[in-house]
Amino acid sequence: MFYKSLIRPILFRKDPEVSHDAVLHMLAGNEWLYGTIEDFYKVEDQRLVVKIGPLTFANPVGLAGGFDKNALAPKMISAFGFGFMEVGAITAQAQPGNPKPRLYRLPEDDALINRLGFNNEGADAIAIKLDRLRARGGRPKIPLGMNIGRTKIVETKDAVADFLSCFEKLFAQGDFFTLNVSSPNTPNLRDLQEKSLLRELLSAVQQKNLQLAARAKIDPKAVFVKIAPDMEFAQVDEIIDVVEQVKLTGIVATNATAFKRAGLKSPNGAEPGGLSGRPITAMVTQFISHIYRTTRGRLPIIGVGGIFDAYDAYEKIKAGANAVQIYTGWIYEGPGAVKRINKGLLRLLQRDGLKHISQAVGRDVRV
Repeated sequence: MFYKSLIRPILFRKDPEVSHDAVLHMLAGNEWLYGTIEDFYKVEDQRLVVKIGPLTFANPVGLAGGFDKNALAPKMISAFGFGFMEVGAITAQAQPGNPKPRLYRLPEDDALINRLGFNNEGADAIAIKLDRLRARGGRPKIPLGMNIGRTKIVETKDAVADFLSCFEKLFAQGDFFTLNVSSPNTPNLRDLQEKSLLRELLSAVQQKNLQLAARAKIDPKAVFVKIAPDMEFAQVDEIIDVVEQVKLTGIVATNATAFKRAGLKSPNGAEPGGLSGRPITAMVTQFISHIYRTTRGRLPIIGVGGIFDAYDAYEKIKAGANAVQIYTGWIYEGPGAVKRINKGLLRLLQRDGLKHISQAVGRDVRV
């Protein structure tokens, strides 16, 4: 493969964050190639269309939050065949993130470790940028999500107000929102996954969602909560209870793991931060399966973690995910990954005698 044999070795010689930023700026500066890239990478087939709440995805493969934190090149990224995508994580206030170096490749493990710490330009600046993109036709055609998190200097007791401020500033820009309460790189952020704190946060966001939608005379936005894989299933069940009580759209499962390090071969495997990629593939699939079984398929799930090919995506879907997101897999597999996954999903559907991707959701789970 051209990417793996030539392009990736060049990118992997440089510092990971430097390479990442260079790719983003290259994409942003070559928007004139959008149509050509989209024509080459897009897979259009009604068998792949996914509906979750008010959202319609042309295919079930999305881009997870973290790749384009400041909405630098969302339209160009979307051209590589994604059915939906997130920008961010975005916080109410601009912040530089954690000290560098803070992003590590683990090529022997097909993995990344990051402790970026929600580095972003802040909700005000990103809202203005997205407004300008809309004015010049620079928004992606696919649903665009806002991944939002807590500002680092804000204490847990003030987290709800901080999330609400970010949500309100970005409300007009997002087709959907993902509340990131699970990044391992913001101190005490994961405290918000505790049942009472989570109920307070999600209830407040949903109330604000209804208020802003009524004011704008539009339907409320789809809202998801992104959870961590580093918890017992009993806590997952509490989160499910809260999500269903406040009528959130669904759950994004999962973020990177802060703790799993056993069996890693790469020298950087002991670095602190969130581990993503192949080492968490099975763990995330088990989480998805548990959520699907517990809810009997009532609650939409977006599966994230260790997806590199169509088989990985199909396993997540058969475990109960309505759609999936990739990030680390895209970095390792290259620009053609989404196209290969979508084409592979069509072959797997045909193999199993299924007429639509929705028929595969939860197929491996007994409820």
